[in-house]
Amino acid sequence: MHIEIQHAPAYAIAIAHLDAGESVVAEGGAMVSMDSHMKLNTSAGGEGDGVLGGLMKGLKRMVAGESFFQNRFVAEGAAGHITFAPTLQGDIAVHELSQSTLIIQSSSFLCSGTGIELDAKWGGARSFFGGEGLIMLKATGTGPVAFNSFGGIKEIQVDGDFVVDTGHIVAFEDSLQFNVTSFGSSGGFNLKSFFLGGEGLVCHFEGSGRLWMQTRNTQGFGKLIGRQLPPRKS
Repeated sequence: MHIEIQHAPAYAIAIAHLDAGESVVAEGGAMVSMDSHMKLNTSAGGEGDGVLGGLMKGLKRMVAGESFFQNRFVAEGAAGHITFAPTLQGDIAVHELSQSTLIIQSSSFLCSGTGIELDAKWGGARSFFGGEGLIMLKATGTGPVAFNSFGGIKEIQVDGDFVVDTGHIVAFEDSLQFNVTSFGSSGGFNLKSFFLGGEGLVCHFEGSGRLWMQTRNTQGFGKLIGRQLPPRKS
């Protein structure tokens, strides 16, 4: 399977090119168009998970803000392609995993090969709960993973220490160690910066690995738009 990106960086779409018999897994509602011979299978789990295993995987995705069901598109009888688009305008990046792991913001996952396992209930995810609504997914296995951003995507090669506002994190390699704190604090919570400085939570990264950031913050944008909306009538 090959994933092609078009119309980047502002209004990117991902086109998955499949050989006959190949499959791609995508977030619900992401499909834009596809060849007519593509077959859609919707389930809570992957192949061979069984009813209970599929149920547990579906519940984990719901905890992470994803859909309970996953859509699996299969190219039946011939090669074909299918187009996916994220909800928010912005860029899309594709990362190829080879028996490796990538940590992805839950709302940024778009699609992946069937060799990728997504886990929302891994130990490190607890560090992000409450972090401006940020929840992370753990993608492990072999194959391509496509993830989207709000705004452009900037790739950083971290070698040492690096600090990112949690609202700008899209994905990072699991070779990086991380610690979520308030801005201006090496650990714990800094009330002054949080309430007076206008800064929220940040993630301190250490080690060597790649990090993908988005140039816009969905939480900040939502707060800005929310202030412009008329008050709700009771």
